[in-house]
Amino acid sequence: MKHSLFALMLALLAQRALGCEICVEDQIAATYDYGVLVRAEAAGRNVLFAALRGEAASAPRSEAIVRQAISTLSGVDRSSIRLSAVPSAASFAWDPKRYSSGAILRAVNAKLAKSGLSLVALRIIDQDQ
Repeated sequence: MKHSLFALMLALLAQRALGCEICVEDQIAATYDYGVLVRAEAAGRNVLFAALRGEAASAPRSEAIVRQAISTLSGVDRSSIRLSAVPSAASFAWDPKRYSSGAILRAVNAKLAKSGLSLVALRIIDQDQ
């Protein structure tokens, strides 16, 4: 009896330790890459962390659609693109001299419009601030 109660308590604690996948921190953590941030800072690039929205946001095909939309924009560091299916999120570095943070988000969302997907900004790491 003691062992099964202890196992149940451990299982409940383990579930609470998992992310809720809804809060901003979990969505950012899903695509966070310290190496990307270091390279972005050295190159004077900004980094956008975004939630992916849409009915098919977590579908396997969505990753390719989002990667394509982001990577076709000039000024985006293609090697910095990070995607997560669950939670549905994306991050990437770009040259702020080419696009403001609002302009890069609008440009990506324009490319995603036909897919029913969109990015919603969660956090921007701006090298000028």
